[in-house]
Amino acid sequence: MNKLRRRSQKRWLYVLVIALLIGGYTSYALIRPIPIAGSVSTYKNPNQDVPKSQLNWPSSGQAAVTIKGSKFIETNGTQKVVPTASVAKVITALVILNKYPLNINQQGELITLNESDVALFNKYASQNGSRMQVQAGEKISQYQLLQAILLPSANNAADSLAIWAYGSMSAYTEAANKYLAAKGLVNTKAGLDASGLSPTTVSTATDLVKLGEIAMDNPVIAQIVGQSTATGIPVVNKIDTVNYILGQSNIIGIKTGNSDEAGGVFLGASKYRINNTNLTIITAVMGATNKTVALQDSLKLTQSAQKNFFDATVASQNDSVGSYKTPWGKTVAVMTNKSLGLDAWNGTNPEAKLNLESINNEYKANQKVGALKIKQSSINQPKDVVVSLKSDVPQPSLVWRLTHPF
Repeated sequence: MNKLRRRSQKRWLYVLVIALLIGGYTSYALIRPIPIAGSVSTYKNPNQDVPKSQLNWPSSGQAAVTIKGSKFIETNGTQKVVPTASVAKVITALVILNKYPLNINQQGELITLNESDVALFNKYASQNGSRMQVQAGEKISQYQLLQAILLPSANNAADSLAIWAYGSMSAYTEAANKYLAAKGLVNTKAGLDASGLSPTTVSTATDLVKLGEIAMDNPVIAQIVGQSTATGIPVVNKIDTVNYILGQSNIIGIKTGNSDEAGGVFLGASKYRINNTNLTIITAVMGATNKTVALQDSLKLTQSAQKNFFDATVASQNDSVGSYKTPWGKTVAVMTNKSLGLDAWNGTNPEAKLNLESINNEYKANQKVGALKIKQSSINQPKDVVVSLKSDVPQPSLVWRLTHPF
């Protein structure tokens, strides 16, 4: 009897264990969250009426326009390597500050000029180049020399500062070309001087607008090129900018140039605000008849660039832009919570990318599952819109749950 009782107890124990296992498995299968990784983007850029670019390009030479912080550049004319004239001084200022950086309101080192600096003044005077009076023994700060370079475009100040910083003109040129190469300005080369009077400093309008972006990213250069006048300069006291369109149409810089070989050149920057977004438009004009024409052409180009935008719609509210497919064969749509639009450059069509998160079967209607983000635009205007589920995730059947434990 005892043996039979023990066997019976064991059988009931086995049945109980099996029942518990079945019950536990069934409970687990019915309540476990089921990951859903099968997301698909169905977003397509809308077919919108994109207006053609309408820019007032110069009638000769070459030109380019960009918006600071964006990757787009629009050009006109053959982008060939030509002399930059005094726009080369933007390179000089950047390379000097690369070695001896300044913060706003810093004067930097006090530099004592000598007979070699006076000789540079006399050299440029004999060539009828732009210059600033200096004296041997004069003490002038690094910041003041940068002002002399970028405002009245003093050739002798550019060479003096380059030699002070690098020891010789050849050492400066080597450093400048390494700097330009590191910045990706492959068509820009620093030449035999730091002033740009020599035609050996060359670039293209495309490279110049890139150079302008780099310059306006430097707060000291951006501050100086926005000044119309500087006072307290040793010997001369007051210097004025030769950029006579400064302040017109919100122009905030950057540098003029003029030489027999280069003709008129202007690298410009202007501020523009559109729908609560602050933009800096960079323009470059090369090969104009003279400096006056280059400035006039740049002003017209800047004014047209400030009008060259349109309202682009990337997505409308409640657009279906994607979906999830569940492992049990059901589909749930993804929709935008609101419309997504931005100001775009005429002639461009902004693109967006849908980024969807991993979800599970417990997600409900209107729950956030990702975002539709602007991927490509002429304006550095980061935007996105939340996307959510259009409905609850359809639940799997009991049979599917029980037959798919993992």
